[in-house]
Amino acid sequence: MEQTTRQVVIALGANLGNAEETLRAAACRIGDIPSLTIISASCIYQSQPAYLEEQAQFSNAILLAKCDLEPLVLLHELQAIEQEFGRKRTIANGPRSLDLDIVDITDVIRETQELTLPHPLALERGFVVTPLLEIAPEYRFANGKLVTEADVEYGEIISKGPSLIECCADSEGITGAGEDEITAIEVAHKTAGRGTLSVCSTPIGNLGDITLRVIETLGRADLILAEDTRVTLRLLNHLQISTRLERCDENVIKQRMAAILVELQQGKHVAFVSDAGTPGVADPGMQLIAAVREAGYEVEVLPGASAVLTALVASGFEAPGFYFGGFIPRKAKAAFELFGQLAHLNAVLVFYESPHRTAKSLERIAEAFPQREVVMARELTKLHEEVLRGSVAKIAEQISNRTEERPLKGEVVLVIGPPQHSESEARVHRDKYADMKT
Repeated sequence: MEQTTRQVVIALGANLGNAEETLRAAACRIGDIPSLTIISASCIYQSQPAYLEEQAQFSNAILLAKCDLEPLVLLHELQAIEQEFGRKRTIANGPRSLDLDIVDITDVIRETQELTLPHPLALERGFVVTPLLEIAPEYRFANGKLVTEADVEYGEIISKGPSLIECCADSEGITGAGEDEITAIEVAHKTAGRGTLSVCSTPIGNLGDITLRVIETLGRADLILAEDTRVTLRLLNHLQISTRLERCDENVIKQRMAAILVELQQGKHVAFVSDAGTPGVADPGMQLIAAVREAGYEVEVLPGASAVLTALVASGFEAPGFYFGGFIPRKAKAAFELFGQLAHLNAVLVFYESPHRTAKSLERIAEAFPQREVVMARELTKLHEEVLRGSVAKIAEQISNRTEERPLKGEVVLVIGPPQHSESEARVHRDKYADMKT
């Protein structure tokens, strides 16, 4: 019979003894299973007990592997490894020296007493969902169910630990500077007793665009503040960095400010990242940067990928300068008032826009600047990068027609070419939109 190679998701957990060392050793044993190859592994997470409140915290991780074994054969292999580590399955929901579960196998759906696939409780467990999303964003089970954090009911993640694949002797990962190569800024962190905030630019799509300085800084920092910890976890996992990570988005940044300043007062090195690109550009990160500077702590900015500059250069528009306006106002009156104020500028105009508002914003640009050309840049540096240039009416019509069939996806940058008839356009703005209502 011809063998079928499928992708398998395996969950590892333990809460007795040195749980992290147990999980590393178990991952190595799983890697030794014949006809099984590990593709990737999450970091080790600490979670609240899933069943009994008196239990100790659990350490959990997820493996993705390719396997030629039938599901029940693989299950018996995993149970044999459990027994090697002292697991007794007769103790239902008790303390675990090692717990190995098959969460999912590609194209396999079954419901038996011995093995049910996909695992019926997987989506409810934070200690399965979080590490799985770390290494497989937008993962779908064999039954088509999309993995999200929305259905999580128990097993809350407490903290993130080291990478699971550090168990492998040949897994060297990405290394930064050696102990004898500590930078001057790092020496200042440790000796002066006053911390530093490092504002780190991250890739806007292609992970190869991250700089060596950013990799080193994220690895050496005491704390990383992130706009969305799930997004940043994927990057850190790719880089095999296990620095402490905390959420710091627009909803909590003001409340977190005092605690961050305490970290800096204690001499900690804090890194700050957004989901993509350079923090502080059309996002609330500037609030943090301003507060840290006002408190007298050092702020260093590590440059890198920028959607603004990438789209500007890709547009090919020639002008003495450019204006970046963040996101175009949602209200029509505010948008047209802004366009009117910018009409006299002999400059390229650059704006961010969300995909679901792109068509409407292009229609307004076409009405405000009918003589100009425009560029719609989407998914920059990614596999499906798209850069459209043409008359604003043509591009507006093209995007409008597309969004009627299917929603536009990905981050969007709109680039408006320099004025062709700036004085007449400005007069149109003043006359036509002065009394416009929202």
